[in-house]
Amino acid sequence: MSMEPHDPPAFTAGDALVEARGHEEARFKKQAWSGAFREFLEQKLYVDPARYTRTAYQLVVDMLDHYGTEGFEDAGETLTRRRLFDDPFNDGHNRIFGLDRTIGRLVKYLRAAAREEGKERIFVLHGPVGTAKTSLLDLLARGLEEYTGLPEGDVLTFRWVFPKNFDQIGATMGFVPQAREFSDQDIAVSLPCQMRDNPLLLIPREPRRRLLTDLFARRYGRGENHRIVPRKVLDGDLCYNCRQIYDALHARFQGDFEQIVRFTRVERFVMSSTLGVGVAKVLPEGNIEAGVAPITIDENYRFIMNLISSLNLVRFAGPYARANRGIIHYSDIYKKQVVYLQHLLSAVEEHKISWGDITSDIDVLIVGTTNAPEYEAMRKNPTSKALRSRSRKIDVPYLLNYRDEMKIYDRGLAEARRRITVTPHCTELAALFAVLTRLEKTMLHRDSDLDHDTRAAVETIAALDKTLLYGGEWPEEMDLDTRAHLTKEVLRRLRNEFPTEGMDGVPTRILQNLFADLCEAEDGRAVHPFELFDGFERVISQGPVNYDFLAHEEDEGYHDFEGFARLLRKRYDQTLAREVRDSVVEVDPAELERRIKEYLAHVSAHNRQEKVTDPVTGARVDPDEQKMRAVEERLAVPDDKRKQWRFDLIGRASQHLRAGQPIDLRAVYKDLFDALFHGIYEDKKKAINWSGIRGALEKCETADALEKEPGPVARQSLRLAKNLVARHGYDYGSARRNLLYFIKKNLDG
Repeated sequence: MSMEPHDPPAFTAGDALVEARGHEEARFKKQAWSGAFREFLEQKLYVDPARYTRTAYQLVVDMLDHYGTEGFEDAGETLTRRRLFDDPFNDGHNRIFGLDRTIGRLVKYLRAAAREEGKERIFVLHGPVGTAKTSLLDLLARGLEEYTGLPEGDVLTFRWVFPKNFDQIGATMGFVPQAREFSDQDIAVSLPCQMRDNPLLLIPREPRRRLLTDLFARRYGRGENHRIVPRKVLDGDLCYNCRQIYDALHARFQGDFEQIVRFTRVERFVMSSTLGVGVAKVLPEGNIEAGVAPITIDENYRFIMNLISSLNLVRFAGPYARANRGIIHYSDIYKKQVVYLQHLLSAVEEHKISWGDITSDIDVLIVGTTNAPEYEAMRKNPTSKALRSRSRKIDVPYLLNYRDEMKIYDRGLAEARRRITVTPHCTELAALFAVLTRLEKTMLHRDSDLDHDTRAAVETIAALDKTLLYGGEWPEEMDLDTRAHLTKEVLRRLRNEFPTEGMDGVPTRILQNLFADLCEAEDGRAVHPFELFDGFERVISQGPVNYDFLAHEEDEGYHDFEGFARLLRKRYDQTLAREVRDSVVEVDPAELERRIKEYLAHVSAHNRQEKVTDPVTGARVDPDEQKMRAVEERLAVPDDKRKQWRFDLIGRASQHLRAGQPIDLRAVYKDLFDALFHGIYEDKKKAINWSGIRGALEKCETADALEKEPGPVARQSLRLAKNLVARHGYDYGSARRNLLYFIKKNLDG
């Protein structure tokens, strides 16, 4: 009896409730902790002193380390990618592409501040519009939100709790056993520390210092595991409200510290931008960032009236109250006048914030974003010197690796692709155009420490060559000698030659808008490179009045914006020609690979002066010089370079083996595959009736119509179109359009 497949059972409302309940119960158990002050010391501090003395800087660094790293190669150097910025929270929807150098600098400065290796700074991400500065800081904040909900991200504060019979508790109660704590039913008034101070600040400074220095010395010693006790924890003080309550209890219980902390509950908190806990953003509008208001007294306060009657408790307002122990983000920080940023000086220098007549200690990481015009305006302000000296500017350029730029456009087009065809190579061409506009002409060939041949090789690097090298690929036209001199060290120096490279050029948003316009076109046609080229020309035609980058003067092929558009049209023509060639040739990939292996076997034997085995007779024979030359002629290898070429060819595989990399023949010997493939194409294209194919395609706008056409020309046309669709990702409409363009260009000249 056959078994019919069954659909899975429906996910009912009851199932949803059960799953939600289980999720929230697990979250509560994981995140909720509260206890008496002694429990905090014994169960938390003494178990992991470093965790419970972390400053905001240390917390952020630990969070970044928690999400992990991976190394990768880029333009001749090994970089570190921090997985936090892959956006693990939204399936990568807000992933940051290509800013690993910038992020690396930021992390280096954060780590130095966490180790208290220098003065704290205001970190300002500076760059042109649309370089993901805000997105980067948003992910930093989101990481804190998630991390502080994990066991390793445990962050504690405290609240004051008072029982209903508080008025009857006096100094004579000092004999009450230490274990006696107030139950939840006893508590009538609960006052959280609005600044979420570290519970350790309840301990007076001198015993606090002795406790922590001894604890750290015993736990971490002086070796590589050595940790410092943060100065903010050693020297900090309670906030204005908590200090008043502490002092009132101190007087009431005649300095009995254990009695004072009986009225506290240490508790965990999880940061949240929605709730304004540990994360805050300051917009350019408005200039009041710290304020206070009287606390409203409700009826429960009657139980502690004899305590608070002499106190002036206030409610703290503003981003610093929300962000303390976490991160505060100033959006477009220098759009504010310098006079309204002066409070930042004491915030980073003295770790204090003024609330008018009240001053409180703070522990917060201050970060900001700014664009170039606002930054330059701030620099010209004579009163900004002190602010600049306490700021750390970190440049955030446009991307210079076109493959990373492509990912941004592909992400933006993901939804549009559900209803419209985006023809292959569109995002690649847009990314190449973007990077081309951002490059500076290299002067590396003037460096005297490079040898003559290397300088000559560097001098030949054109703008498109540099773009492709930054993207991790060799330009096809670049000869072997030039490639050999562009070592990893030379590529690294090339990539780091101009610190400001990428700070100008076409904004990514402009090209994103161009794609959006093409997707919204009323004719509903596929987005095609032909329309994209027209879009490039429209952008260029708007001139420097609209786009600053267009003010650059052309410099030997660099900043030649109209030339870039022409160059990419030519590149697309070459790409299209290869794809048509691929659609004409129907060859077994395994057969092509067999031919490559056979050629390599003859070359290897030639290099070693050995014989090869004849596959037919099994006899040992000399390498076939004619067979090797036939391949090398297709690659235009000169006779005087043939010997070196053959040694270098086998050396490619050896390099991969030494690096522990698997040998992918198609990747390592791409030029060989192309040469053999082109030879097959030259033989087969003679049998193609290009004029007939043009007529058939012009007549048939759909694949269905072409399938109904009789005759060998129609079948040949359909086969070409289907091969373009299957092998290169076109739809029929785009394949038809490309074939007609290719035929017209090649037949009509």
